[in-house]
Parts: sequence; structure tokens; C-alpha cells
Amino acid sequence: MSGLLRFCGLTFDAPIPGTGPLGVPAIAVPASVALLPLARFGHELLRARRVRARHRGVLDMVGRRSARLRATVLDHDTPAAYCLPGRRPRIVVSAGALRLLSPAQLESVLEHERAHIAGRHHLALAATEAFARVFRWLPLAREARAQTALLLEMAADDRALRRHPRQALASALYTMAAGHAPGGGEGHAPGGALTATGPGAVVRLRRMLDARRRPHPALCGVVVTVAAGLPLLPPLLGCAPGMG
Repeated sequence: MSGLLRFCGLTFDAPIPGTGPLGVPAIAVPASVALLPLARFGHELLRARRVRARHRGVLDMVGRRSARLRATVLDHDTPAAYCLPGRRPRIVVSAGALRLLSPAQLESVLEHERAHIAGRHHLALAATEAFARVFRWLPLAREARAQTALLLEMAADDRALRRHPRQALASALYTMAAGHAPGGGEGHAPGGALTATGPGAVVRLRRMLDARRRPHPALCGVVVTVAAGLPLLPPLLGCAPGMG
């Protein structure tokens, strides 16, 4: 940082703009814009943790632990599978799902839920939820929350497809979505949980069944490089006068 400031023509004894009486609001407003989402993010994490803790208590009373599945089996006819992430992660699968799914389908669904836990996807969901609640008047905030949830489901799908056939996961997703009662939503997954039949089931099915070729590694490298370099453009542009 010191080298960058000197490269821009600034020294440590140079006066810093914006420190006068009129500069206080100019500093306070951006700081509050940054701190409010952070505070809301912490609140969302605590709220989701409390919800998951209560649900774990219920599962301890009504569920049974399956060492073979490494999951908790819930005696319910509606096919459902979800995970409770966090410090004590738990995967829950209903008796209806065990009855409808084949062994290959069931294992692919469980792998999907393990991907949510391993990827700590609940943190990304909490961040977008905090952003959407703080900036609820922004269409971008609402759209980011929905699209992030869909992208996380796709990421879990991709991880499950590394070990299991595409047809197994796609047919399991279809079977579980078709087994829900009309208007039943996403089964009986609680708040703070990540369910296999989550957002965009139809979009995810089309994506899994579409035999697209993977992008070339060189293209992926270019995209990553450009994405990493974009945040550096404002400081470099700001240094242009100093360079002159």
C-alpha cells in the first residue's frame, strides 16, 4: 500500500482530503453503507443458527439416525432431503424419499447435500439475504438473493455429478419434485436449511440434461484474470494524474 501511494504521487505528510467539517458526512455515509450490510449479515447468521438449533432439537426427538446413510431419517411421507449446515451439520432425508428413490438416486441426493455443507453455502445465502434486507428498494438486491440461491444449487449439483451419473441426480430431482403435494413448496425443510429440491428445479433439470461441452480452460483463465483485475482499475485510473 505504501508503494502504491508513493507511485500515485502521495506522501505520508501530504494533507488528506475530506477531513474537514464538510468531509465528515462524506466519510460517514460510505462507512455506514459498508457497515449496515455487515451488521445485518451477523444478524442473519445468528437468526439462522437459532432456527437450525431448534430444528435439531426436534429431529433428536422424532428422527432416527442412520449410520449407513450418515443422515437423520424423518418419518414423513413427503419426499424431502435437506441439510442443516453450520458447526454441527446434519443431513435429513424423509421416509418418503427412501421409498421413492433408488439407491443410486438416493446417494446422488445425499452427495448434493454434502456439497452444500462442504461449500458453506449458508454463508453466501446469509450475505445475499443481508444485502437484500438492507437495500430492499434495489431490484439488484432482490435479484441477487434469488440468483445466488439458484447458483448455489447448481454448484451442489456439479459436485454431486463428479461422483454420480447425470441421470441418477436428474431423475431423483424430478421424482422428489413430482412427489410434493400441489402448493406444498419445498417440503418440510425449515428456515436456514438447504434442500435438494431448492430454487429453480426446472432450470437445474434442463441444465443437467443439456449435453453442453465444457468451456476451454484458456477461456476460464481469461475470465478469472479479467474478474480479478477489474477491482484494480479504479486505483490505477486514479493514479494516472500522479504518473503524469
